[in-house]
Amino acid sequence: MGLVVGIDGGSTKTIAVASDLNGELRGVGRGGPSNWEGVGIEQAAGVITDAALQALDMAGGGLGDVAQAHMGLAGMDWSDDEPRMAGALAAAGWQCPISIENDAFLALRACSPEGHGLGATAGSGVCCGIIQPDGSKFFYGAFTDMGGGIDIGAQVVHAVLRAEDGRGRPTMLTEEVLAVTGYGSVLDLARAMHRGGQHVSKRTTDPILFSCAAKGDPVAVEIAVRFGRELALCVANLIRRYRLENEDRAVVAAGSLFQKTGPLLFNAFREEVLKVAPRARLILADQPPVMGAVRGALMAAGREQEEAWRKAQQTAIERGWFREDVGAA
Repeated sequence: MGLVVGIDGGSTKTIAVASDLNGELRGVGRGGPSNWEGVGIEQAAGVITDAALQALDMAGGGLGDVAQAHMGLAGMDWSDDEPRMAGALAAAGWQCPISIENDAFLALRACSPEGHGLGATAGSGVCCGIIQPDGSKFFYGAFTDMGGGIDIGAQVVHAVLRAEDGRGRPTMLTEEVLAVTGYGSVLDLARAMHRGGQHVSKRTTDPILFSCAAKGDPVAVEIAVRFGRELALCVANLIRRYRLENEDRAVVAAGSLFQKTGPLLFNAFREEVLKVAPRARLILADQPPVMGAVRGALMAAGREQEEAWRKAQQTAIERGWFREDVGAA
């Protein structure tokens, strides 16, 4: 049996998909975090392997049946990260050829018609990358100073505190944050944060921010638009760096902040990118990143890209495994 495996390994979850060499998806597996920076290299390799074994078991195979694996993994930020992970995977039982890259490239691979272009991913943090037509790649984001849900969460809390003490404008964020956290006043929340170790998570603040922005709250809109422009700056920087201002490259916006919050962030992002590259094709991701890993595995296995990729997309829709991952109902 000839199978390929695609892995999307992130800081919150890991998804594995097994496909045959013709592109038909045969199995899926899921696990917890596999960013080695958070859980350690051995545990990360174990989570990845367990998710892959789930997918392979559903496909009726095992690790010995895998012809090629492609993995997009959080934490693959420096040149020595990939060989370290490859060694841990070998120790966990992997014997097939494995291509490893940062997970920032996966949505771009999955959602660009050509499999190359530029992409920005906005989730807990931000990554931005480019894949050139010749396959060369570059990305950055792990060390940027602004972007993602963690920073947005901080901005929401700051807006609430500043509205309370008078430095900022009144905002409906205040009422929503207090309702969700259960505090009777902003001062009670502030004391709990300073003295009681209270942390208002991004899972709390992200939905509040975009809900209030959709209702027209000026402070919420300002925060969302500011982050959209910051994400666009990441892409615009690469456009200028590679002199692509007059090209019609695909630009993919992916991640939970783009896909699960409504149109405001994407529209702000799109508007700013088009100022720099008017011919750019802006795409809101409609495929889960793990499909980019499947595409990468099929290509590395030498399969005819267009036919096998079309089959993979078709069976992904038929299986319905990824509706939650792309923000579908």
